[in-house]
Amino acid sequence: MVNSLSIIIVNYKTWDKLKLCLDSISKQDGIRISTIVVDNNSDDNKLDSFKNKYKWVKWIENSKNFGFAKACNIGANYCKSKWYLFLNPDTILVENSLESLIFYCNNNIQHKIIGIKQINEKSIPINSFGIFLNFWSLSGLIRPIIRLLKNSSYKKMNSRLISHPDWISGSFVLIRKNDFYLINGWNENYWMYYEDMDICRRAKNNNLKVALLNNWNCTHFHGASSRKNNTIKIITKSEVIISSHIYIEEHANPKMTLLIHLSLIIIQFINLLLGSPFSSNKRAILLNSITYWKKGVFKSNWCSERAVSNY
Repeated sequence: MVNSLSIIIVNYKTWDKLKLCLDSISKQDGIRISTIVVDNNSDDNKLDSFKNKYKWVKWIENSKNFGFAKACNIGANYCKSKWYLFLNPDTILVENSLESLIFYCNNNIQHKIIGIKQINEKSIPINSFGIFLNFWSLSGLIRPIIRLLKNSSYKKMNSRLISHPDWISGSFVLIRKNDFYLINGWNENYWMYYEDMDICRRAKNNNLKVALLNNWNCTHFHGASSRKNNTIKIITKSEVIISSHIYIEEHANPKMTLLIHLSLIIIQFINLLLGSPFSSNKRAILLNSITYWKKGVFKSNWCSERAVSNY
């Protein structure tokens, strides 16, 4: 049980990258691994060939695209190991890297929500971590100043052997089973995006330390499933905005919540408006966002309709 690990992967039409990911998992020795792939209704006639090729994988077929958080929770229901690793399908693990990572974490129990350095295909760190969203960090122009004041610039966080960012990317999250259920798993109010910030926020509220272990790394082809075509881009980029407001609604000081929502709307509106003359995608995202903002401001309904439809 100590050296057992369940890997949960949520897939949506990322078959080429998923193949590389599964092949890298097959090259992990010295640890007992069960791999679970939750397919979010890709519906492109490719699943059967993967099921035939990777018979050692537990395949779960969702009836619709439930989004990331709910699909992760569905996969976790099939896990019996001490350790859970939530892994994006567009990641590649270093050969035989998980054995030493689990050994280290078993002997350093202070690390609870664990990430590793993520690099792109050119071996450049992609900064898969960040600071919590709040009133002061709403603007991308201000966040570098906050990181500087906190002595947590991207360069410093990537250069330390162990860093402790506010949150780590959901593309690689290692967590003990007991801790996962202590914080009630992934928050299904998010259809996509910000669920990683949310789980780290709830971990911190339960005194569970978030750690980035830079002695280990993986390759991450960022955005493989969210950038398949313009339609998917518009949906996912719209959901980024929706999820940011869900996070504010759930974690901001109640006395400040409406002010933060309005401030965030202004920032998001300006960013989209400036790009709209040059991008049909941004125009579509702006129209989607205006509809959502009106519902939030006038009806106090900041929910994601895609997440709500999953219930």
